[in-house]
Amino acid sequence: MNQSYCIFLLSIVFGYCLAASAAYGDITIDGVLDEPEWNDAVVYTDFVTVEPLTGDVAKYATEVRMITNEEGIFVGFKNYQPTSVKRVNRRFARDAQIEADRNVVSVDFDGTAKSAYDFTVGSANSRQDGIVGPGTYSGDWDGTWYSQTSSDGEYWFSEMHIPWTVAPMSTSSDDKRNMAVWFSRVVYNESLRFAFPNAFYTRPTFMEDWHPIEVKQVKASTLDWFPYASYNHNLRSSDNTDTSDGTNVGLDFIWRPNSNTQLTGALNPDFGQVESDDLVVNFSAFETFVSEKRAFFTENQGLFNSAQPNEDVVLYTRRIGAGVDAGLLDIDVAAKLTHYGKTVDMGLFAVKEDTSGGSAGGEFVSSRIQRKADNLTIGHRLTHVTRDLLEREATVQGVDFRWDSSDEVRVAAQILHSDIHQNANDDNDYQSVDQQDYAGWVNWSYTPSDEWSHALYYSHYGDEFEMNDMGYMRRNGYDEFYGYHRYDQRKYDQQSSLLSGSTEFAYSYGENSEGQRLNFWTELKFDWVFKSTRKISVDFESTSSGWDDRITRGNESYFRPAKYNVGVRYESPRGNDFVFSAKAYTGTEDTGELYYGAFIRPQLYLTETLTLGGRVGFKKYREWLLWDSEVSQLAGYEAHRYTGDIRLDWYPSNRQEVRLKFQWIGVDAQVLNSYQLDNVGQLTASTTGSSDFSVSDTAFQIRYRFQLAPLSDIFLVYSRGGFFGSDSGNEGPDMLFDEGWKGVQVESLIAKVRYRF
Repeated sequence: MNQSYCIFLLSIVFGYCLAASAAYGDITIDGVLDEPEWNDAVVYTDFVTVEPLTGDVAKYATEVRMITNEEGIFVGFKNYQPTSVKRVNRRFARDAQIEADRNVVSVDFDGTAKSAYDFTVGSANSRQDGIVGPGTYSGDWDGTWYSQTSSDGEYWFSEMHIPWTVAPMSTSSDDKRNMAVWFSRVVYNESLRFAFPNAFYTRPTFMEDWHPIEVKQVKASTLDWFPYASYNHNLRSSDNTDTSDGTNVGLDFIWRPNSNTQLTGALNPDFGQVESDDLVVNFSAFETFVSEKRAFFTENQGLFNSAQPNEDVVLYTRRIGAGVDAGLLDIDVAAKLTHYGKTVDMGLFAVKEDTSGGSAGGEFVSSRIQRKADNLTIGHRLTHVTRDLLEREATVQGVDFRWDSSDEVRVAAQILHSDIHQNANDDNDYQSVDQQDYAGWVNWSYTPSDEWSHALYYSHYGDEFEMNDMGYMRRNGYDEFYGYHRYDQRKYDQQSSLLSGSTEFAYSYGENSEGQRLNFWTELKFDWVFKSTRKISVDFESTSSGWDDRITRGNESYFRPAKYNVGVRYESPRGNDFVFSAKAYTGTEDTGELYYGAFIRPQLYLTETLTLGGRVGFKKYREWLLWDSEVSQLAGYEAHRYTGDIRLDWYPSNRQEVRLKFQWIGVDAQVLNSYQLDNVGQLTASTTGSSDFSVSDTAFQIRYRFQLAPLSDIFLVYSRGGFFGSDSGNEGPDMLFDEGWKGVQVESLIAKVRYRF
């Protein structure tokens, strides 16, 4: 612990010695484009309107200057914005959605239109970055780059430096690099986006439409070390929670021997989260998907991203360190190697969990190889998990392709095979497993114009297919067909109050491997965006009667009646200091009985650096059908569900942030009926009574972050979580809230330092 505190104090002292701006050669990143080098930059001024997607000349002049040299790419924006147009100058946390005026630089370092990187700077110098792919975007990536902003009268400026080492890229055979760039600017108060060149996300040729450039190829190599020290002090915890304090010291590193190869490693990594997950109370038969927040699994992860059209993923990194039966495990070592070639990309990913003390730790391996041609990408993916204590091995392999048959038509498909072996022993309850099966999907999209877009999707999952050892899937043993059609109205008459609008129709049909219809679902949705930036959305859903073969957790299937849902959502003008969105909805549940609810999400921008927001919601079920595992039967509950969320963000300076987050979920549920299923899947009265229940879950966290340098931080975190449960079913919101707050399960303080050398 003394060693951790020494590192902690030395980092604080060193951090305060750092300068506020960064200098690179003769250019200083200070938001002021006054260096002589900017006079010789390439200048882009032909911006057009892409949101709404009209292609009209930009309403406000935008000028971009770009320089490339040995140190990377330098970009300067000059944004004309008259004083009559409100400048939304809010500050946000790193990688948070920037709801303010902003500039965006997107760079395809290889010029292949297969993968690119997005760098966004808000007018108050908030930063956000991500990985762009054909029809995809992932914010789970952090790069080392620099920016600053300034303003002067009717203009505001942003200045960025993007080093060549920010991301892996291929190496050409000559001394020239062919890249493509896309610049865009958002005028937030008027819901407008301007871009150069004329390209936008909704077009299938979005990345192909970027502006090509040729630059001198630079050979760059870096070796960055990230030692960390953390200390966790448990103030209070429940009886079944580990109460010991802990000190961790470890090391992460990133080695880029050249521009197209990167090795990321971690020794004794600290994967304890300084940012809490959102609170979830899940009564369904399906697992909750949780996004990744740990740095090792988000850095240089683009090649391993494996999202499918139905939102399943082959590589779900939240499995790693989660252990078996939600028991958290330490990780001994982790490594990730990627190589990007002109036509072939390769990646290898390996993690070893701690297996000491008789834990069911595992070894995780994933690989990815893909070959790129002009309009075709073919790839292979593998995941393999070994858990020695459980004598279990799980392997999933997949072959995928993406074919751009024309500017309007895209086809993507994948076939997967799983192979699971487990020998029966005392640690796995003598469960022997030997199963192999297939899954696959194909997706066809057609976008004939800026106004129309269509997609069709089909998937098949075999009964024995399983990829949840290292991936995420909602279920197996089913077939699904999905269709989607959308019309976007880009222009309205000048006297109209509307800026844009859309109509969307979607439908799906699913059945299980026994041929039972699971659902036939349809949705009709309307969106209208007004010139005032108000937005109204209306959606209608209907689901046919069908079998639910998961609600009883592997017992008989329930044949439920048809269901309906309608919702209306309103969003206030986006540039005001006080904004809100609200939704009211109603529909029918699995028993055919009505439910209704509403929520409001207010946001108050007290200053440009202080924001208070939240969400309050309520839902009433007349009969909510749930599985009662204690007596192995279904039960219908009259229930009330309450949700509350408070968030406060304060940014005292460019290097500091204070974030407060509180969440609460409360449920009161009183039994109306207890059910068994007859031989045709219908509900019949049960002679065994189910119990009422009440639950309340709270989570509170306040986090202080001081940025020593890019990707180097000090964190101080206080966390508190509470839970309450009873068989009352009628506690009421006040009692649920009080008891959920007082029923402390965990309370802790965390101090963490991570510094990049």
